[in-house]
Amino acid sequence: MSTDSAGSQASQAMLHMLDYISTHDHDHFEWDDHGREESEAWLRPVQDAGLSPRKHKVFNHANKEYLKPPQPFVQISPELGDSGSTIVYKVSPPDGQAYRRPLALKVIVCKENTRPPGPDSNVRKLALQEVQNMVAVRHPHIVVYVASFEDYCISNRQVRQRRVAGTGARAVFRRVDQQIKRHILGIAMYPPAQCNLRTFMLDIASAAAHSPRTAEEENWMVQYLHSYFGCLAQAVSYLHKSTVQIRHKDIKPENVVIDDFGFPLLTDFGLSKHFETGQHSQGPTAKTLKYADPEAMQETQRDERSDVFSLGCVFLEMVTVLLGKPPSYAEEQLERMAGNANQVGESKYTDALDNLQEYINHLEQMAEDQLDALPSPSSDKPTPSTNYPPSMPKSQSFKEREKARQREKEASLSGVIKVLRHIRRMMDHDYHMRPYARDLYPLFRHLYDIYESPGRCENCEEQMLTGRSRPPTRAPTMVGVAANGRQLPLQRTRSNSPTLTKSPTAGSFTVRRVRANSLYVAKQASHSPTDVVDMAYPPHNGYKV
Repeated sequence: MSTDSAGSQASQAMLHMLDYISTHDHDHFEWDDHGREESEAWLRPVQDAGLSPRKHKVFNHANKEYLKPPQPFVQISPELGDSGSTIVYKVSPPDGQAYRRPLALKVIVCKENTRPPGPDSNVRKLALQEVQNMVAVRHPHIVVYVASFEDYCISNRQVRQRRVAGTGARAVFRRVDQQIKRHILGIAMYPPAQCNLRTFMLDIASAAAHSPRTAEEENWMVQYLHSYFGCLAQAVSYLHKSTVQIRHKDIKPENVVIDDFGFPLLTDFGLSKHFETGQHSQGPTAKTLKYADPEAMQETQRDERSDVFSLGCVFLEMVTVLLGKPPSYAEEQLERMAGNANQVGESKYTDALDNLQEYINHLEQMAEDQLDALPSPSSDKPTPSTNYPPSMPKSQSFKEREKARQREKEASLSGVIKVLRHIRRMMDHDYHMRPYARDLYPLFRHLYDIYESPGRCENCEEQMLTGRSRPPTRAPTMVGVAANGRQLPLQRTRSNSPTLTKSPTAGSFTVRRVRANSLYVAKQASHSPTDVVDMAYPPHNGYKV
């Protein structure tokens, strides 16, 4: 397994997505030919899907022992996710690979009519299509395809079957040979996530519910959540652009992951499909019911704005969390307003569209009430959220700190009120009335400016101004020298941004902030702070920004 990538068997450091894409780091992973399947039946669908043998490998074990997932990769932490036939692992590359970057490995158990499929089955073609959808996608807020593999086994066993003739004690049985196949597809992606957006929002809501002190400690998560609107809008806009033309078709909080640097990435292209601009589709489609658009539920004509509806549902939950409620509050209130509070089964936003404006008005009133409850700017009295003892001197720095927090809270609430009408348009029952994804970013761009950190996303700004999804290619900053003589890459973050760590507590993620005094955090290396240059951007496309 030859590559030009740096390193030994020790894991390489995590890279910021911009550096990862700009340096084409994913190209360093290549499969070798050891144990590779050679039969035409298995290889032809791979070629038809346009997948390179350097990146996609079908294993052949000569009907011997079947690889147990996540093999041939090496699991390095508990599973990142599990949804029945699909499991996501955090792994390091297979032993012998010079490429050592940590990865996320999605393993799919391929089944068709409850049985594993053959090499020419429809379900396999659909699975390979998911891989093909990811190959050319390169955006700082979308996970990157690194490699993929398939593995299968065939065994013969005797199966007892009842003959058609004869019943009860007189039933006649016969023994026949039946081939039983087991087939999996593995997709390696970068980066391995710390958590998904659902978990991230639940952590914010949980912190707000426990105590003001806990909420204050986790305030960086609220700051970052403000920036996710613009980043996710630009990710969907990229997928819909004429040179990519992919509908995601399953946008939901579980399919948005948060990386080590606290930034959101769109993932899971299992339901994606390519489309031609200006063409519509109709008929049955796979979907997650809760976030599915009305036209998909009714199997009527639709276009790429079906993704805009699903993204609007996610944004609705995000603003709900910014107002101090858990994400489930949105569906609970909509069901109550519709008189379906005791509804059994999965709730769907499409069933509550008649009450959506009422809920939007409810959120607006909540924001206005919170604005009214903020202390007067002239007040010197500390608010309960400060968590400082009463004996603490009322220093000037303390007053200034409280005034800054109050200004940020006011700006946040005002920003939420401003975007509510845009979310309402995104979730319009008539897809003709929804905005296109390319028009969303200016509507949510002001949310970046509420907090100093993380600030505006340079990738999204570049996409808005030039149409490119990232600034011109550049090499990542390198600092320090490892024991093997190679330079150590820096972990790039923004000023005061977090590095996320996962709690060993089973079944949950704990996201903690590791404070830093500089723009970069380097392992095993020291460096001086890097200056940050703020840039002013002009209004775009007539929008006031």
